[in-house]
Amino acid sequence: MKKLFLLSTLLLVALVASSQTKIVPKMKKGLKKTYATEVVSKVSTQKSPITITTQTTFEVTDVTTDGYVLDVQVTDVKSDADQNDIQGRIMSMSTEMLKGIHSRYATDKDGKVIKILNFNEIKEKTLAMIDNLLTEMSMSGSEEAKTMMGKLAESVKEELTNKLTEEMVLESIRVNTSPLALNGKTIATGTEEEFKNDMGIKMKRTYTVKDKRNIQSSAIMNMSGEEMKEMIYNLVAKMVPGMTDEIRKGMDSVIGNIKMEANEETTYTLKSNGWVDTITSEVTSSAMGQGSSLTTKVRLVK
Repeated sequence: MKKLFLLSTLLLVALVASSQTKIVPKMKKGLKKTYATEVVSKVSTQKSPITITTQTTFEVTDVTTDGYVLDVQVTDVKSDADQNDIQGRIMSMSTEMLKGIHSRYATDKDGKVIKILNFNEIKEKTLAMIDNLLTEMSMSGSEEAKTMMGKLAESVKEELTNKLTEEMVLESIRVNTSPLALNGKTIATGTEEEFKNDMGIKMKRTYTVKDKRNIQSSAIMNMSGEEMKEMIYNLVAKMVPGMTDEIRKGMDSVIGNIKMEANEETTYTLKSNGWVDTITSEVTSSAMGQGSSLTTKVRLVK
């Protein structure tokens, strides 16, 4: 009986180990990878979906005692957004601004990004991009609407200036779908991750290991109606600080159930050297009565 119990325990351990894998892409100085990405965005209020394509290079430029230095650069961006539509113009501007962004990451020996070597430069460029986008948004509508949007733009800019930290960007690298997202992680079927960003959006992600080169994940993201109201209230209150009580009463009477919910399904395939070969991901969401979907396809070009 003891032998049977021991055998069963060893078999269980072997099964668990076989469904577990650690993502460690092989790196050496001079190694360069190029990825092509296609993102298709569909929003219920848009006439047609918007497709954005980018090309990004990942190059190992140095080897350190702790790991590697990885240079990441967006080299090409294209969008089919309608220039006659305000949403289309904003989308085109935001994608065009990505071109030429150059990030220098320090990784550990497993390829996990642990530091952004040129963070101050990236922050400055990001804030400038956001400033341009918010300016474009505040140029449409009536004079009253323009004034309100201008105040909102200043409020958002101030908020981002305070909250855009290196740790925030590092977490986005670990959370968002990209060729670097899995690096350094030990993943088994059933492994879970939980995140909550500064806006209050919560995410829970669960992994399934099909085999060492095929990993799937499912994620649920949500924000309660009360949390959404509080976020909107804080933004609006900064534009008209002398009317905070009236704003809260007005929101409670006008805004109903505005909770945000989203689901994400993602599949990674890996090369034998640990680098990502392909990623397919689809996010469907609903918030404030609007539905949207975001389909992302990433493939290794060379």
